[in-house]
Amino acid sequence: MEGTPYKTCENGKWTGQMRCLGKEDMSKHNIQFRYVSDDKLYSEHNDVIEFICSRGRRVGSLEMRQTCIEVCSELPNVPHAHVSEGTSKAVYQEGDVIHFSCESGYISDQISKFVCTADGWLVVHQGKCYSCSTLPDVPHAQVTQETRTSQYQAGHMIHFACEPGYTSALTIKYVCTTEGWQPLQRGSCYLSSSRCDPPPTVQGLTVKGLPVNCIPIRPNHILTFSCDGPGKYLNGISVLICGEDGQWNNPFPTCIEKCRVPETPAGLTITTDVTDDQMKKGQHLTFACENSNHIIKGNATLECLENGQWSNPLPTCEGAQGCGRPPPLSDGDTKTSTKHLYQHNEKVEYICQRYYVMKGGPFKTCNHGEWTGEIRCLQPCTVNRDDMNRHNIRFRFSRDDKLYTEHDDEIEFTCTRGRPVGTLGMRQKCEHGVVHLPTCQ
Repeated sequence: MEGTPYKTCENGKWTGQMRCLGKEDMSKHNIQFRYVSDDKLYSEHNDVIEFICSRGRRVGSLEMRQTCIEVCSELPNVPHAHVSEGTSKAVYQEGDVIHFSCESGYISDQISKFVCTADGWLVVHQGKCYSCSTLPDVPHAQVTQETRTSQYQAGHMIHFACEPGYTSALTIKYVCTTEGWQPLQRGSCYLSSSRCDPPPTVQGLTVKGLPVNCIPIRPNHILTFSCDGPGKYLNGISVLICGEDGQWNNPFPTCIEKCRVPETPAGLTITTDVTDDQMKKGQHLTFACENSNHIIKGNATLECLENGQWSNPLPTCEGAQGCGRPPPLSDGDTKTSTKHLYQHNEKVEYICQRYYVMKGGPFKTCNHGEWTGEIRCLQPCTVNRDDMNRHNIRFRFSRDDKLYTEHDDEIEFTCTRGRPVGTLGMRQKCEHGVVHLPTCQ
């Protein structure tokens, strides 16, 4: 049984829904119960019954183990609707018909009707609940009195009229559909005084959509821009719309000339991936020499400018010159013996004297006849007993009378008598041969 096991007498009527689930007619299917010998079996909803063949063997896709289910237990889904009170039941049987009523604020083009079958709910009439009760939002506008009504149905049309001081280039129209309000002619209301400035006249720039006879350009007016002739392209947005505030939605575009990719002389090659013979403003071309022993003379990278010209002349390739002996290094020397002649790109390594710290380097490179590379040997600092006695100080962590310290190292002092005076701290750093000594009194 599905539902309540009781019926109740209320106001002269019996209330309460119940149902005994249907039995299987096994004889016409040549089957019998597997575990019982009864000719009839009542099975509850969701129970499982297992069968065997009384003769022959199983055919078809159905298994011999089946579940008792109520195919109409789940109602159809009709958005914004519910089953009408007159057709609503706790349990539905085959042949039952239900109607759907729309929720408050919604209407339907036709009543949705379904019938319960052995395969579930079958559509008799499929309606749709929709609502046009909420009007479209059009700023500074109201629905005209002629098209206003208390309830809108599919097919009803409304017009909007702008508030005083506002105007619209088009009549704003909407139509009620089963999908809600849909615009037939979209527009907006803007201040009657709003207008956009016309674009400047620029040679080579074509503007379409300008009003004739110097009529003011009103909001929502559209202009399109394009460039005349080959070798030019539009820099900016091609379609502009006049806004309600009297301003264009984007700056006016301009026409920019393209840079033609130059032909390269023998030995010079373009390393940039070029797919066209022209390039736009801001794009770059990079060059290199085909011969690894040659060097670029000039700028190896050129930029396309707004006037269609390249930022620099085309570079050239030249054979690299060698260098003579490398220059000497103060307080340092080359790591190995030097030669009379060095090839382009050949390097020489330098070292500094003991206690000296190298800044830069350690290589100088022969670059087309010139040695390049900044190297400097920074001097150490020397502090002796006489220097410290004059300042009444000594080394804090050493009893030596003299100390050599490299550039950027720190030395810490302590007073031999008195206490520190002045602005210098007792911890000082060696700076290229100079260390400032603190004083105690």
